[in-house]
Order: sequence, then structure tokens, then C-alpha cells
Amino acid sequence: MKKLSLTGRLTAVVVGSQFLLAIGLVLVGMLYLREELLSGLDLNLQGRAHRVAALAYYAPKSQTKLLFDADESPAPSDPAHPDMYQITSERLGFENHTQNFNSALPQKLASRRTKNFKWNGVPYRAVVLRNLAIRDPQPEIVGMPDATLTVIYAAPTLAIDREVAEVGFGVASASIFILALTGFLASWALRRGLSPLRDLASRAGSISVSNWEFRPSPEALDAPELAPLTQAIQTVLARLEKSFTQQRGFLADAAHELKTSVAIVKSTFQSLLQSPRSPQEYREGLQQLLEDVERLEDLLNRMLRLARAEQWAAEGLQGQFDNTDITSTCEMAIARIKSLAASRDVKVELVANGTAELPADPADLELVWVNLLENAIQHSPAGSAVRLRLEVETVSACVSVEDSGVGIAPDQLPYIFERFRRGDPSRARATGGFGLGLAIAKAIVDAYRGNITASSVLGQGTRISVQLPLVRDAKPNANREPVSVTEDSLA
Repeated sequence: MKKLSLTGRLTAVVVGSQFLLAIGLVLVGMLYLREELLSGLDLNLQGRAHRVAALAYYAPKSQTKLLFDADESPAPSDPAHPDMYQITSERLGFENHTQNFNSALPQKLASRRTKNFKWNGVPYRAVVLRNLAIRDPQPEIVGMPDATLTVIYAAPTLAIDREVAEVGFGVASASIFILALTGFLASWALRRGLSPLRDLASRAGSISVSNWEFRPSPEALDAPELAPLTQAIQTVLARLEKSFTQQRGFLADAAHELKTSVAIVKSTFQSLLQSPRSPQEYREGLQQLLEDVERLEDLLNRMLRLARAEQWAAEGLQGQFDNTDITSTCEMAIARIKSLAASRDVKVELVANGTAELPADPADLELVWVNLLENAIQHSPAGSAVRLRLEVETVSACVSVEDSGVGIAPDQLPYIFERFRRGDPSRARATGGFGLGLAIAKAIVDAYRGNITASSVLGQGTRISVQLPLVRDAKPNANREPVSVTEDSLA
């Protein structure tokens, strides 16, 4: 079964609501008209009942006998279905009625003033008037207690029913015409109103890897309801373009790095095969090949680690981790980086104002600190110091790495966490860097719902800070002196 379009569904809702409203108005109008006509009929019946009561009079020179002038009875409102009435006086034992009078009517009207009933299939409405005075009493019996009359008068309501039906039919016909017109106008208005949405879909559908331009129409920009959608599409496209550009750059950089490493290995093999060499020369060549292969393996491991970390950041870390002491991971990172720091004559210090724990894999945190320290040591001058600082706050812990190197230019600072980003590409082989350390650190920090930022001043150094949320409130120990640990103390 084919589903209705959004325009069709909205039109159906509008027309359906109008249809229900029209039905309600017709029914209410018919009921109101019927009640008004019945109220008018009641007044007419009461007037006819008074006229019937006026036809009863005392017989000449009689104190107990009433006469009734039937010839002066009111003309029926519907000749095909004559009115019916009954006039009685219990005190004088008087009773007179029409031939078609329903004998059961007095009992039905004993406690009511009006009554709807059917007689021979015809609907009637009756009124009863009690304690009506007799007109023209004889002078000689004026002093007698007054006798009263009770009059029941009924008339058919077929004319009212016909009038109500005619009015209802007329109103219903007008409502159907208005509904048809409303449905057409609603469909036209909805199609016109949703045209900016269709235009957005059309323009978004034209986006491709070679065309990221998205320009909403003025109608879409002017529609307040579409503003969030337009902004969301623009934001998503901007992120997709950035991600696609980064992915394409990553592939190009990865291919370049792999090609360079493979070319180095290939050139070493070619050099060894060009001419006969001594066993020592072959051994030195193989040793160089092993170093190049280890470098290539390190590159592949870093790329895999980065891919896993970015997948964690996108999908969320799976599984439960035990609480890990951040200080211990910092100490282990310093121990691992000790040999590199010693080779470059750089001192590494750990300064902490307390301890903190968070659910994490200690290997992940240790890798983040190692990458940050390695990057800081490689860009620090000999004889300088690199500080790994831990600052514990109420709901988070901040770990920062500070160096006193040459710093990073302001125009390069926003890009230092990108993959294969190196401040000095010429030093890549000498230092063993691939430009993946900071990217891996950022991906792991993102996976743990943390935040990593960098600040730098040219000629003074760089500071990279990692903010990690804690599971429990971890407050600094005010009575504990700051801890300072160097690579010498961990030896």
C-alpha cells in the first residue's frame, strides 16, 4: 500500500479536522434550531390552549353546568394531521375533547408541562395548562367558589422536523462546498509552503565529493521553521567535507610515509646487490635494513592504534574498566621516555598536587603521556626541562606537559593534532617521528570524553593540557606537599 506524502497527510489532517468541525456545527445548529422552533411551538400551543379554555362557559341560569363552543376551535396547523385537545373541570365534572385525542395522554402529562409523543406514527408535542379561570360567570353565582379548567393541547411537529431537515441539508451542502474549497486551498498552501523543504532536499542531493557547495534558497533561509534544519545540513556538510578532506590527506600522507620507508628498504637492498661485499658490510647493511623495517613496523602500529582510538571516540569505549591512578601512569610514562630524554640531555619532572582515579585502561593513559612527552623532548633544547604536571580538581583532573622549546607559530597551532602533521618535516627521519603522536593522544582523550588543548609562545615553549572527567569527587590533599619526580628518581 502506497503511503501518503507529507503534503497529502497534512491535507488529510486539515480537511478531516474541518469535516469534523462541519459535522459538529451542523448538528449543533440543527439542535439549536429545533429547540428554538419547539419553544415557539410551545408558545403557540399555550395560546391555542387559552383559546380552547375561552370556549367553555356556564349554561344560562346554571351554577354547575358548563357548555363548550366547539365551532370556534382553533384551526389545525397541519390539515393532514389535525390538532388534538382535551378540556376538563373536576369540580364541575366537565370534559370535552377532539375525536382523535389520545386517552393515555393525561396520565403521561400528570407531572410534566410538555410532552413529545407519537400518534399513528406522527410525532406530536403537547402542553398542559392547569387552573385556568372560566370566562363570563353568571352574576347570580358570583359568590360561589371559582371552578377551574385544565386544558391539554397537542399539535404535530412534522413541519418542524421538515424545516430542521431542510436547514440541516442546506448547511451540510454549504459545508461540503466549503470543505472542498478548504481542501484545495490547504493542498495548494501546503505544497507552496513545503517547496523550500523540497528545494533543500534537491540542493542537498546535489552535494558530492567534487561539489560541497550548499546554498539554501532565500525562501528556506526566511522560514523560521527551516532555520534549524538548514543550519544542521550546513554543519553536517562542513564536517563531512572536513572529514573527507582529512581522510584523503591521511591516505596521501600514509602512502607517502609507506612509500618512503619501502623506498629506503629497496635502496638498501639495491646497494647490497650492486657489487660483492664483505661479510661485515653485509652485516651492516642488514642491520640498517632491520632498523628501517622496525621503523616501518612502528609506523603501521601507530596507524592501527590511531584507527582504533578514533573508532572508540566515534562509537564509545566498550566494557568496564577498573579505576586507574593517574599519577602512576604518569610515572610509568616518564620511565619509558627516560632513555630518549637522556640522549637529548633533557630533564623530565613530574609535579602533582594530589592523586585521582578514573575508570580507564592504564596503557591508554600511559600512551597519551608518552606521546606528549616524546613530542616535548624532541622539540626541547639540550639542558632544558620538561614538566609533566597533574592538577586534581573537584570533578576532573588536568594533566599538562610543558617544554621550553622554540614554540609553535600561531598559524600552525590549530593543526598540530592532525595526522602526519610535523612542525619540521626535515627532522622526521632523524627523530623517528611520523606526525601521529599528538593525533593518537587526541583520539584517546576524545574516547574518554576528555579535552585536549595546546598553547604556545614562540621562543618560550609549548603547553599541552589534557582535561579528564573523574568518576568520584577527587579533591587535592591540602596537607600533602607537591610531588616532584625526575627520570633519575625512577632509575
